[in-house]
Amino acid sequence: MKNTMKQLLKLFSIVFCAMALYACGSDDEPGKSALQDQFIDVDNSEYTEGSMPVGDTPMLQTATFDKAALPGGTSYLTLNSYEELDYVNIGVEGESGYLKVKLDAPANVQGRATTNNGIYTYTVLVLLSQNLNSSFTLVFTTVNKQGEVSSQFTSETNYIEAGTGDLQVNLRFSNEKDVDLYVVEPNGNVIYYGQPFPYYSKEYEIINDWLESDDYENEPDVEWGKIGLDIDSNAGCDIDWKNSENIFFKTDCMQKGTYQVWVNMFANCDPSIATNYTVRVTYKGIAVTPKSGSNPTSGVFPIGTPDNEIDDELIGATKIMEFTINEGIEPGRSAAVTAKKHLIKKEFNMLFAN
Repeated sequence: MKNTMKQLLKLFSIVFCAMALYACGSDDEPGKSALQDQFIDVDNSEYTEGSMPVGDTPMLQTATFDKAALPGGTSYLTLNSYEELDYVNIGVEGESGYLKVKLDAPANVQGRATTNNGIYTYTVLVLLSQNLNSSFTLVFTTVNKQGEVSSQFTSETNYIEAGTGDLQVNLRFSNEKDVDLYVVEPNGNVIYYGQPFPYYSKEYEIINDWLESDDYENEPDVEWGKIGLDIDSNAGCDIDWKNSENIFFKTDCMQKGTYQVWVNMFANCDPSIATNYTVRVTYKGIAVTPKSGSNPTSGVFPIGTPDNEIDDELIGATKIMEFTINEGIEPGRSAAVTAKKHLIKKEFNMLFAN
């Protein structure tokens, strides 16, 4: 009898374990699709498997998508329509599934719409995956209020290499201007074109020693773009078409405490047009929750915004958000009260290019 009971208990254990393993492998809340994990996502969108609906109803006057795409950044899809739209379906050529984005929800950034002379303009904020590693072709269709579907449109993007690290702060702007990104570390050090490295990185010490030495003939032995500010786009209106700035940290040089993010119109290369911008902050693959502001944050530099050629004093710059990281190096040394030399924008870009 004992042997029979043992066998039954053993059989029950095997069945139970198998069921448990199956249950663990079947997640009721499915993870991100390959489309979202490797390429794009849109807040509050609905991922749908299968082929994107395609019709032949004409409704768009024009549609544009940013040509440059970098991991962890953002891009703008702008739709100019002859009529009100209900949805836009967005996907990537060669990838399964698509994102269904509602366009008539004014509370959401992806539903922002304006009208001008009977043309409805919709701006969709597309989040680019930190895993992005190649160029891709965006595909999309629109759906009007009557449920009719447009033909399919495509837009090719060019992959721009950029660091993501453990903490990434990315700035994207809508046209060819010199908009600068600033990150203030918990100890007051400002990361920007004049001091592009985190305070506790070896690169910071090297560049700071070099600046103090006044030995400008011998360039510092640092690997540019391996940490800190790795993209400073359109510097001094030398247009590179990237329209983005990017600052990233690795764990070994991150401070514990509150960070600030600022943006500034250093040089308005075309004052006749406004400039939209978006800042996105990601920590270990997840959007940070800011103490102030929102994430992502979008704003606009209006037509005629003057040049503001500042260094790290942040006078006239726009504060975007504050957020706190609860792990990392205790910021024991204060950089806020330390007078230090810095690179001018021209010097930074000359060194970075070498």
